[in-house]
Amino acid sequence: MGQIIRVSCQCGFNTSATIGGGMTTFKTDSSFPFYCEKDGLIEVNVQKEIICPCCQSKDIYQYGKAPVSIEKEGYGGVQWGNYSAHRHGNLCPKCKKMTLELGPSEIYFD
Repeated sequence: MGQIIRVSCQCGFNTSATIGGGMTTFKTDSSFPFYCEKDGLIEVNVQKEIICPCCQSKDIYQYGKAPVSIEKEGYGGVQWGNYSAHRHGNLCPKCKKMTLELGPSEIYFD
């Protein structure tokens, strides 16, 4: 089951991101948020080559891992398969501070 989460920062940045995939397509189409230095927060299909869908750069970083997230032990945010990120302590593409918040879920889909 996939989900659409709210992504926001105290600087005013506000958007949504898709985590996972649908029941019939998750093996070929599953998203997780990444950071691209050129395009900011992006949704990458983690079932295919891990590249920026906008500029095709391979120089992108998964939210939940350094350098775009403060790495912490345990679950506390969003997860899809082997990909996970904590709710707090993520790089905001607008203000460039580690104040981006991932979640909560707004919509679940199959």
